[in-house]
Amino acid sequence: MPTTSERVGKNEAVFREVNERIREASAGFFASEREQGVEFVCECSDGACFEPVELTLGEYETVRSEITHFLVAPGHVWHPETERRVAGNDRHWVVEKLLGAGRVAEAEARGT
Repeated sequence: MPTTSERVGKNEAVFREVNERIREASAGFFASEREQGVEFVCECSDGACFEPVELTLGEYETVRSEITHFLVAPGHVWHPETERRVAGNDRHWVVEKLLGAGRVAEAEARGT
């Protein structure tokens, strides 16, 4: 049976996949305008959260540069035992997944 942190990691990986599709679609529209704001979906561990989070494509790519980093709305750190805020501003926060949630994030990103 999966641990809480593993379930959290799986849920967040689903939202990451949604945001990857948003990024791909937006990149075509805003290819020459890297600082255009794009609405992504909060990747917090609350499966019922669909709060929009605005970032530029450059900011989003910075978040994605680390496999264990996720985009969340400000204040959306629900499980401090499995995630911690590592960056952000008044529009978005970046959290790092720890322990099992981090391992799940890495496995999902690699497709294993």
